[in-house]
Amino acid sequence: MPNTLIVYATTDGQTRKISERIQKALNDGGLATTLVDVGEAGDVDPAGFDGIISGASVRYGKHDPAMAKFLDAHRDAIARVPNAFFSVNLIARKPEKRNLEGNKYLRKFLERLSFQPMHVEIIAGKLDYPSYRFIDRVMIQMIMKITGGPTDGTSVIEYTDWDQVDRFAALMAEAIASSDNPASTSDNPAGNQGMT
Repeated sequence: MPNTLIVYATTDGQTRKISERIQKALNDGGLATTLVDVGEAGDVDPAGFDGIISGASVRYGKHDPAMAKFLDAHRDAIARVPNAFFSVNLIARKPEKRNLEGNKYLRKFLERLSFQPMHVEIIAGKLDYPSYRFIDRVMIQMIMKITGGPTDGTSVIEYTDWDQVDRFAALMAEAIASSDNPASTSDNPAGNQGMT
């Protein structure tokens, strides 16, 4: 049974929730999975997996640097199997920000990596003002004001498109299950909207 590593970096919990949804979809499809927070992934060897899915949230325009460090440290093992990276951010609430050309946060993150994932996915996150620390709430309100989003400090809006998450999980499940002889993906361009 193919075994998939799902490693995530979350700020407020939405990326973990998305990762758990992906895990369930893969398990339901007959794939074994290991789900781990990137902060606890030091003892995980990606070389022992048949597929690798990684994801990180964006806060103040940046993904967690621990994720870039993890991916670069294990680039050879990751590149030899079907793999993907998904970015969770609030600007993706706008359709034009759900592609590589329109999402500068993901472009900057990929530029830092020493390899390029086979597939990237951009998923809208969750706005949850009541759960933020004061300074975070103020900063996010300012960003929302600039970008035309809601600024009411009591707003809780889940922008995540769960159908998109399910499609992404199905795409990865198929790629991992059908990959008998994984090949290096180091030559694949970043930003593929489907597996190549």
